Amino acid sequence: MNMTVQGPGALRVACLSLVLCAACAGGLARFEGTPIKRGAVVSENALATRVGLAILDRGGNAADAAVATAMALCVVYPQAGNLGGGGFAILANADGKNLALDFRERAPLSTAAELYLDDQGVFDRQLSIQGPLAVGVPGSPLGLWELHQVAGSGRLSWSQLLDPAITLAREGFAVDPWLARDLRRTTVAGRMNAAARAVFYPGGEPLGVGQMLRQPALARTLSLLASEGPRGFYGGPVAEALVAELGRAHSGVEGAMRGVIDAADLALYEVQQRPPLVGYFGGREWIAMPPPSSGGLVILQVLAILDGLPLGSEVAGARAAGVTDGLGERLVHWLIEALRMAFADRAEHMGDPEFHEVPVELLLSPAWIAERRVSITDRAQPEIGPWVPAPVESSQTTHLSVLDRAGNAVSLTTTLNGWFGSGILVEEGGFFLNNELDDFAIQAGVPNQFGLVGSEANSIQPGKRPLSSMSPTVVRDAGGSVRLVIGSPGGPRIITATLQVALRLFLLEQELGAAIRAPRLHQQWSPAETLFEARGTLSFLPSVLAGLRERGQPIEEVEGSFGSVQAIFVTADGEIRASSDPRRGGSAGIEGRGISAPALPPN
Repeated sequence: MNMTVQGPGALRVACLSLVLCAACAGGLARFEGTPIKRGAVVSENALATRVGLAILDRGGNAADAAVATAMALCVVYPQAGNLGGGGFAILANADGKNLALDFRERAPLSTAAELYLDDQGVFDRQLSIQGPLAVGVPGSPLGLWELHQVAGSGRLSWSQLLDPAITLAREGFAVDPWLARDLRRTTVAGRMNAAARAVFYPGGEPLGVGQMLRQPALARTLSLLASEGPRGFYGGPVAEALVAELGRAHSGVEGAMRGVIDAADLALYEVQQRPPLVGYFGGREWIAMPPPSSGGLVILQVLAILDGLPLGSEVAGARAAGVTDGLGERLVHWLIEALRMAFADRAEHMGDPEFHEVPVELLLSPAWIAERRVSITDRAQPEIGPWVPAPVESSQTTHLSVLDRAGNAVSLTTTLNGWFGSGILVEEGGFFLNNELDDFAIQAGVPNQFGLVGSEANSIQPGKRPLSSMSPTVVRDAGGSVRLVIGSPGGPRIITATLQVALRLFLLEQELGAAIRAPRLHQQWSPAETLFEARGTLSFLPSVLAGLRERGQPIEEVEGSFGSVQAIFVTADGEIRASSDPRRGGSAGIEGRGISAPALPPN
């Protein structure tokens, strides 16, 4: 796999394959082939998808549609769509220029690790997932503003992009089955503050399917954001309401408001523009998010490890042996081992690059990748460790994908971390606040709510951004045209879900819908077990699982679903395929063809 590492202080890693060295050195050429015939939007809510498609119809580009869709998700998908969270965006423009926007939440300037410890000095997880100490400084409002400023078409103003969300908040919408189901979860209501329960549990009962949800306070906040830009959120009455809400949540807790967001934290928040990571696999350019996302680095590591293995012959052999999709037991074994290695490096070395020097170049270097590849044996290696230098040296998330007819692509993931974030709704602002600080390794070696462990690289520090698994990704072909815009929610399962769908598309050559519906596995190094979706006829073949057990792979079949992939695929002749994962209630829309009907929740 050819790997180009672009970032602060980064060096260009030598190409492994002579065939694509020219592409490595000069970048992919501007696409001059068959033009894209229609734009598309995919998100986790049909109303939001419809908003994005309408923006494309009005002459907006991919960035315009992404902003409008994300703002609509703030209203219609309160489980994860947000103003009070943060995220990442990958922009792949038709002129070949790529950009990564980092609007991840930051720790308050007064934070400290000891605030999360009990009297015995043991990490108290409840403090990092619920209550005011769980909340990081929101980045979504400024991040979406930045996306509009750097990549918008100029045909539609910022306020025009927010108008649909304002209307949905003010006039209301009918609660869909997914929101109704989530509000019925026994763990949700107990985590919400009084302001949230007043909105979503009127009279003490959760809103049901078809009931109207109106959010006037959120409409006022969006209106201020529309008219004043980011200062309408990070200053003035909205900022005052946010700080006051955290003060109310903190009441009764001993000590001062140390570790809790204040006005200075909001005023000092900044979005970071970063060069993305770029790698090559299968003759295509893979554009991924750099740290503090771990997703891009893990995906590129796994692809690099797999590259050089006899993937094609293995797929053909599996099909000849009766494994219809070609994902046989040996190939699955290779994938598990590559994931285990990459996640081991994630735990040890990845964090906010502003505070910790992430060894991106070394983790993607041909020497280290080759060492990882040749270390794969026929047996499982749960004891594998991270890269060791020489002596001198969450998760309620939502994703949207947009592609316009000019060939501009946006892959955007935002998060509140847990279901409805911290459960703290800013009463006068109408929006939930995140519980993103649980993504720090507050106590080294102690897993967070997703079972992920970390080291000093991801320790909590004032102003630091926690490590994330969000993996917005764009894939171009050898001519420079966008072939895939993809991402997913789901904590660390974001990485494995995104990777597996892409591999099914490009390695197994499956149709997009089939690739997304297919069963998934998840391996994150710690714990050692690889989890497999058990979803009836869409489960892995018993013979594949049996073969993996014979290799010593610890396996656990689990009910439920892994991720919710939102993807747009472009065929060689420019036709658009768009699909929203049926594991949740999202919707895909293509210009001139309407939108797909959302799936219903199981049972």
